[in-house]
Amino acid sequence: MNWTGLAAQAWDPSGGDEKQFDHDFIKRIIESQNGPALDVGCGTGRLLLRYLEAGLTVEGVDTSADMLAICRDKARTRGLPEPVLYQQAMQKLDLPKQYGVIYIPCGTFCLIIDRVEAFEALRRLHAHLEPGGLLVFNLFWPFGDGEALSKKPLGGWTRWGKLWDDTQPDGSLMKQSLMRTSFNRAEQFFTARRRYQLVRDGKVIAEEVFDANERWFYKHEMVMMLEIAGFEDVQVKDGWSDADFAEVHDSMVFIATKK
Repeated sequence: MNWTGLAAQAWDPSGGDEKQFDHDFIKRIIESQNGPALDVGCGTGRLLLRYLEAGLTVEGVDTSADMLAICRDKARTRGLPEPVLYQQAMQKLDLPKQYGVIYIPCGTFCLIIDRVEAFEALRRLHAHLEPGGLLVFNLFWPFGDGEALSKKPLGGWTRWGKLWDDTQPDGSLMKQSLMRTSFNRAEQFFTARRRYQLVRDGKVIAEEVFDANERWFYKHEMVMMLEIAGFEDVQVKDGWSDADFAEVHDSMVFIATKK
């Protein structure tokens, strides 16, 4: 999913610009390291712009030109210099510098369905870190509330199921729905479609449908993948906290060091 069109338009009003638990956690890590940071999957700048306002050096990369455009507009509105942004996928990452910290919020790594591409992404992230640099990212625990393997997953199975309805700045309503179309538990991924409907005065005036496929990873599987990619001292935290991961939470946070 590329988060273009209505999906990009809906991101911030749907809570995509709120300060969440990852903000302070990642900020502490950036402040502890030398060198700039890279926000992979920066979207409309939820984290990146806040860190720039705090005086940190952070650049961003995303696959969505629409979300990057929104990020630039928000930077101008806030009186910030134009941020350094790139339009690339992490499995094809090819930037002109290395970073002290690379972070990937919002479980974005789960959107890489192909395992070969997932390994390639880790290798490229490793190559873009300075020696001693840190990679920080979260993966959704597939058994967490609303996730694919939970008792009550969000969305519908072979039918549209409601996700969220959010009021837009102009008073219109954005309705989001999800339809899962297949599960492959052996290969650890599902295929799905995500629908955005813009409603005004009770009528759907625009609709867009995107692929919304995801892969899930388990704790030790990802640790081994990181080690094969050249990382060491891999830590797995419980949500965006300093506690070690436990099954009661719905997010695993990985911190890995470049040798």
